[in-house]
Amino acid sequence: MPGPAGYRPKVATGARRDADALREGLGRWAADHPQVVAAICGEGPPPEVIAVRAAAGGLANETLLVDLGPARRGMAVRLPPLEETFPGYDLGPQAAVQNVVAACGVPAPAPAVAVEDPTWIGSPFLAMPLVAGDIPGPAPLFDPYVRDAGPELQRLMHDGLVDTLAAVHAVPWEERGLGAVLPGPTLRDALARWEAYVAWSAEGDPLPALAEALAWCGRNVPPEGSPVLLWGDVRLGNLVFDAARRVTAVLDWDLASLGPPEMDLGWHLGLEHMMGELFGDRLPGFPGLAAVCERYERLSGATVHDLDWHEVFALVRALAVNDRHQRITGDPRRRANPMGRVLLARLEQVAA
Repeated sequence: MPGPAGYRPKVATGARRDADALREGLGRWAADHPQVVAAICGEGPPPEVIAVRAAAGGLANETLLVDLGPARRGMAVRLPPLEETFPGYDLGPQAAVQNVVAACGVPAPAPAVAVEDPTWIGSPFLAMPLVAGDIPGPAPLFDPYVRDAGPELQRLMHDGLVDTLAAVHAVPWEERGLGAVLPGPTLRDALARWEAYVAWSAEGDPLPALAEALAWCGRNVPPEGSPVLLWGDVRLGNLVFDAARRVTAVLDWDLASLGPPEMDLGWHLGLEHMMGELFGDRLPGFPGLAAVCERYERLSGATVHDLDWHEVFALVRALAVNDRHQRITGDPRRRANPMGRVLLARLEQVAA
């Protein structure tokens, strides 16, 4: 089922690297680091890269699926895109977060190993185990895996996302040393970071809706709460599910940070609101706002505050990143981005 006019499925932005060069470089790295490969993919014969293929999706990075033959499990490799979504791409914090959350019971691919030496494939990269299972598409409304599952399984998957989020927020980030590698932990920190991002990504010409909403967020910062570890990109499309629709892995930690839990909730709920406004529909099995907050509060023991502000801030961040992607691809319709209309309408609701 295709999306409505203007809908773009999630695909990698900009140019791709040469597949043969990646296979050759990763093959040399694997052969030179057999113990690292064994830790990631299990013991076996001397590692040999049989094939490398690009994973579907991926906007802020390239993800490669590496086949090491039938005697070993596969490996996933993430590397920065050739055209930057973000100014700088530090793989160390991503590896640290994945390894910490996995040690605390959150099913993230681990061990994750950051390889900073660019000589192997022309870029640093992050290597981790390949997790078998199903990954929903970026727009559940148009993804047959979610859309055709029916209300009961849709609700099961959505509940799994909320349960996973509560588990991420329960990770003891201070005692595990993540405070030294992640940005945060206050809302003022997050605002400053995203103000700087917009100044960089917009190249001095931000969308009017983006500038207006970001300024409003800065004037109306809610009281600070207790910071937690934030996943950052809370979506069904960043989860792996088994045949029973249970979560088996949490992916994409490149936006991980520290801050109030409402930042993650606002991102998830804000994106759901955006999809509903753009496409005029939502899946029948997805619970409403009250049910989502009730489940999260029951699991986390926290009380959700100022969610309206956080939804606006989430829509600001989503539009800023989307605008960056449209700049990279040279989309001539960039200034008419319908996400800006949805953002301003939501801002008007909250401000009123």
